[in-house]
Amino acid sequence: MAKVYQLEVAGAYNQSQFDNFAHSLLFADSIQPISGATPAGTAGNSIIVTSSVESVAFSADYDLLADDSQSETAIDIATGKFVDGNLIAVLCTTAEAQEDMRNFVTYLATVGDIHLHIGVCNTTQSQDYTPGIVANNRVIKMMTPQQVKSLAL
Repeated sequence: MAKVYQLEVAGAYNQSQFDNFAHSLLFADSIQPISGATPAGTAGNSIIVTSSVESVAFSADYDLLADDSQSETAIDIATGKFVDGNLIAVLCTTAEAQEDMRNFVTYLATVGDIHLHIGVCNTTQSQDYTPGIVANNRVIKMMTPQQVKSLAL
């Protein structure tokens, strides 16, 4: 009931590609960063993810390492509102993460200043405040605490 895969940490993923694995990151049993050969065979930073939540191969950046052949949980819910307390996975700069997230972990990308961050939103978008993550149209996946609770994982 778990899948193990290696994924290059890249800041250049588009929303469609990110949607193929973002939920598995939010609910991962473990995420181990490694530096060396990426799934595409080049030098760089990767993560090895063990998750019982479905992920899908989308390019040479994703390499399935193990699958116990039982169905993983498929999750197809997210929220578009940036609200304090939401669980979030996002590709953004570290400065943006520090400004708008708490309890987050950063996985450094192979190149550039856009990295993978997983944590909790600490601000709420309003008429008077737009988080930098939203203002800069970052690739993002968020879920409310109620959505997480409804999954009973």
